[in-house]
Amino acid sequence: MTPQTTAIRSLISSWHWNREDFDKQWSYLSCQQNPDNKQGETIWKTSFKDVQLIQLPEELGGYRIALKTYAEKRFFRYLLRPSLACREAEGFRVIESLGIPVAQVLAFGEKRTVSRLQEAYFITKFEEGTETLLWFDKHPEEKDNLMKLLVENIRYLAQMHAAGYVHGGAHPRNFLWKKNADGVLQSIWIDLASVRRTPGGRRYWKYILTDLSDFAERFKLDQENLDLLMAEYRKIHNIPTAFRLRHDHSYKFAEAYRCDTVQSV
Repeated sequence: MTPQTTAIRSLISSWHWNREDFDKQWSYLSCQQNPDNKQGETIWKTSFKDVQLIQLPEELGGYRIALKTYAEKRFFRYLLRPSLACREAEGFRVIESLGIPVAQVLAFGEKRTVSRLQEAYFITKFEEGTETLLWFDKHPEEKDNLMKLLVENIRYLAQMHAAGYVHGGAHPRNFLWKKNADGVLQSIWIDLASVRRTPGGRRYWKYILTDLSDFAERFKLDQENLDLLMAEYRKIHNIPTAFRLRHDHSYKFAEAYRCDTVQSV
């Protein structure tokens, strides 16, 4: 289980955490004598974030890891504040504690110079044989399996919302899936740096509706399937009633259409 990041007290100097069974692998990755060890296949890159897929040698397990690094260029952004890697570790801890399947966290940490954040990193075990929900964009014939996964994940979203948290990045690319050995579809959540607890009141409903909108809009569901998803959601968290509006072929959840439970909170 991912440790609580609140236990990490140092925001002044560099620090590191890894699982006990990841000691040798971390030494291999951080070995200064062999800097090429940290070079892998770049699978995602922005101006601040780089994600590499790295194959470990057989003597160190032979599996692949996803190494996410954040290069911080803003001087005051994370001065005496936890990094995005630290926030992501907390997001993983929260989601895992709710019984929602997540990628396995192996290590994370920060590199600081006199409290100024230089770099942060976050390492998970790469989930072999998985795809994101975006896979279904090119496979419309798999609509039944898509709906099974959407139902499963909207239940997880409802569970998270009922616990007082919002995702903040509930885009299809952040939901992995695969078939297990029995052919059963299995979901896995990744990229959880934006998970956070929110206050009550109207602001909370706005964040909930944003999660639902981010999660469902891309798939352009018809009203029947959209209603099915929301019926499953409301079995766990009886908050918003969703409805569909067409504006340039996009779908929206409207804050105006809420159940009496919301109005009375």
